[in-house]
Amino acid sequence: MAAELTENQSNFLQMLKKHYKKSPLPSFRQIAEDLKFKYHNSVQHYLEALMFSGTVKKIDNFLYLNKKLFGLKIYDSRVPAGMPATAEDSYEVFDFEDYLRADDERSFMLRVAGDSMIEAGIYDGDLIVVDKKIQPTHGVIVVAIIDGGYTVKYLRKKGNKNYLRAANPKYKDIYPESEFKIVGVVTGSVRKF
Repeated sequence: MAAELTENQSNFLQMLKKHYKKSPLPSFRQIAEDLKFKYHNSVQHYLEALMFSGTVKKIDNFLYLNKKLFGLKIYDSRVPAGMPATAEDSYEVFDFEDYLRADDERSFMLRVAGDSMIEAGIYDGDLIVVDKKIQPTHGVIVVAIIDGGYTVKYLRKKGNKNYLRAANPKYKDIYPESEFKIVGVVTGSVRKF
């Protein structure tokens, strides 16, 4: 950030984060009303200071809170799954949207039901990120509509024909009888324990 914030500016920033999250910020008057400020000029001064510090950005005539404010800390050191090791203290701010390359215009998330993709590391209850604009090719994981139902599977091609394959040997390959449409390509998944 370009400048250090005062305590009052930091408190104002926390109110903005809590109230508006990642949405575009409304007008000064609306913010003053929402956050119970007596004067909208106070809001304007705070926002100018936040813009100078880099915590608020202007994009296409709208003000947004910097996306880095919503990330989690990710530490440089790796945590061994075997023997314990000393961890480093340095970190960067980690943003799931950037990491998953999720673009609001082309991506969405779905919750998975079932165990047909467990060997691909996708389990019942996981959230998958689906990109509508990536060209689906042989071997990628896709969300597809096949004969009236949605499913997530590997896309396979045999000659000119497409079919779907599970990542679990107890499921058979799925060949479309009539309807077959790729909704999007799966680019990542998120699991919560």
